[in-house]
This record gives sequence, C-alpha cells and structure tokens, in this order.
Amino acid sequence: MKFIVNDITADQVTVLVPGSNYRSTFKCAGAAALRVGQRVAGDVHAPARKAEMVSDGGNYVEPLFGRPRRMQGRVVEQHPKTNELLVQVGYPVRVKLPHGQAVVDFPVGSRVGWDNADWPLLEIEANAVTASSRRSTELPAAAGA
Repeated sequence: MKFIVNDITADQVTVLVPGSNYRSTFKCAGAAALRVGQRVAGDVHAPARKAEMVSDGGNYVEPLFGRPRRMQGRVVEQHPKTNELLVQVGYPVRVKLPHGQAVVDFPVGSRVGWDNADWPLLEIEANAVTASSRRSTELPAAAGA
C-alpha cells in the first residue's frame, strides 16, 4: 500500500491514506529515515487481541486519526504458517491472530473485526520511498470529496 508521510516522532510515523480521510499512526522502525511529504509503500502488521467474525458493517479503522485501535474488513488471504490474515480495512493489513485462534476459522471473503493488542507496525518496503510535492497538511484530493 502506498501512503504519504504526514508526521514523524521517534519510532512512530503518521501517514495519510490516499483516497480516504485516514491519518493513521504506526510504529515504524525506519521512521527516522523518512521525510514529511514522502510517498512510501509498506505493509501494515496488526496484532489482534481477539478476532471475531462479523456480519454487519463495512471496512473501517477506528479512530480516523491516530493509533488504530479497532479494525474491521474482508479477509483477502490466509497465511497458516504465520497464523496471519490479510484483511482489507481501507488499506491492506496483515493481522496476527492470537494464540488459540487459527486462520482456517476466517475463510477468504468473510468479514472479520478485531481490537489491536498493541500498536500496529508499518514496515516500509526497501526502495519504495519517493519524494512528493504535496505539503504535509494537504489531504489527498479524494479525501475531502
């Protein structure tokens, strides 16, 4: 997923999610090497406290701004070896299921929700950082529409 760096503090980065109103803050080991306004690609890893099948609602991240605490979306892939799901919540997230839960309990196409047990991690892809001419306070065009 591609994001736009909005703010950097210590080991955390706040990113804008193009096409949405999300300004999500993640832990990020490489945060110090980033610059506000850069476009970055990376994977979001979320540690679920407990995942549950849900029937109602859409894909979302709560809250819109800050540390993602609650996430919900549709299962795109199962990864049994790592006990992770790839879930589309507004952006793709790799969800690490807790001990006692297995990916086979959440079929591809099903809707799943969870509370994060800790800060989600943004893992920046190597060579996936580019400069952006956007100002750090500017939202992506679709977000205000």
